[in-house]
Formats: sequence, structure tokens, C-alpha cells
Amino acid sequence: MARATAATIAERVEILQQKILEGASNTVCIAYARREWGVSRAQGYRLLKRAWQQIAEDVDRVGIDRREMLSWAIHQLQSAAGLALSQKNPGAVVGAIREMDALLGLGASSNVRSQRWR
Repeated sequence: MARATAATIAERVEILQQKILEGASNTVCIAYARREWGVSRAQGYRLLKRAWQQIAEDVDRVGIDRREMLSWAIHQLQSAAGLALSQKNPGAVVGAIREMDALLGLGASSNVRSQRWR
């Protein structure tokens, strides 16, 4: 199989980056790369690593701080819970709420509250 050009590699990294940002797992991204581009598992991981590095560089360049990222995460979880409600998917609603609880320490069993009462 012929080697991919730099432009092709850059395009593949962009596609994997988009998949990551859409919520695809590493395993899903590797499977996609192998199926769509016929690359080996090792090459798929190299492309995926470059995609993650590009995401990290983008975040560093923008200078997102912890509070901004927390706000984004809360918004995403609220959106996910709302979508799950509209689709009548109680398991996904509970999952989103559990994640929010873990993130913010809202529940009775959260570490913040548990430590306070000890």
C-alpha cells in the first residue's frame, strides 16, 4: 500500500479530531480509521495521537481555564439530560445527572458532603 501524503494525513487527523469532539471513543476512532482508510491498528493509533495532540494545542492556545471548562461540561450534561428526556430514555437522564453529581458534588453521597460530616 502506498504511503499517505502529508495532506492526506492532515485530513485524516482532522476527521479523527472531529470524531473525538463529537464524543467518539478511541476504539470507535481506530475502527473507523481501519475501515475507511485501511490503515493498521498501530497507524490508526498514531493518527489518533496526533488528533489528541491537536486538540490539546487548540485548548492551550485559547487558554481555557478550569471554570470555563466546567461551565461547558455542565452545559453539555444538561443538554444530554434534556435530549434523553425528550427521547423518553430514563437511563440516559440518570447517567447525565450522575455525571453532573460527580462533577459538582451535589448529591448526598458526594465526597464533599461526606467529608464534611465525618
